[in-house]
Amino acid sequence: MEAPSQESVLVLDEDRALGDVVPPEALERARRASVAAVLTRPAGPWGGGRDSEIARGGFGLLLLDGLLVRRVGVGGRFGAELLAAGDLLRPWQHDGAAEVLPFEMAWRIVAPVRLAVLDTRWAARMAPYPDVAGELTGRALDRSRRLATLMAISQQPRLDRRVWLLFWELADRHGTVHPDGVHLRLRLTHEVISHLVAARRPSVSAALTRLAKRGVLRRDGGEWLLSGPPPDAT
Repeated sequence: MEAPSQESVLVLDEDRALGDVVPPEALERARRASVAAVLTRPAGPWGGGRDSEIARGGFGLLLLDGLLVRRVGVGGRFGAELLAAGDLLRPWQHDGAAEVLPFEMAWRIVAPVRLAVLDTRWAARMAPYPDVAGELTGRALDRSRRLATLMAISQQPRLDRRVWLLFWELADRHGTVHPDGVHLRLRLTHEVISHLVAARRPSVSAALTRLAKRGVLRRDGGEWLLSGPPPDAT
């Protein structure tokens, strides 16, 4: 099945970290082989659907730009993970209704995304460059590590500290250091934050207000600004 998009990219140009693992003498050949179709999707609910079918059997969909939230719920309680550029998605692997413990699952695009289709044809072209497959596998393991970290954060008894730890975890990957602190350019609503820290939205709003009054976290236009040392240094 062909991807419903005319756009294509050289994945190793878009995602330089993948190119970094290829031996220099093979990099140009690997670049040319890494051509992939691109799906562009706007902000809003995303069901996967046909997008999942396009990449089924290959590595999956590689997030090139944008921001996605994957939300999972059991008994009216929800958790979530935040996915950004460099993350690998295989939406077709979810089938919550067929599990012993059924669960709800939904995707939401927070910032418009571009997804490279790493289908079986792409995998075959990249087979001579096994370090690329190793890097993609490593990223899948990184997702599991980040999920375990979110679980540990959600066990903190004080909500203020949960939110504070969450932002530093996100800053470790997405933040940029400036003289006034660490800037985090992520479109995080209070509702999204509440799912990430396993709390109610009104409680998260109150916690953010308290952190702002302490001068350690505030929203500045489209960015979040973290001031002072990270939690493990206090």
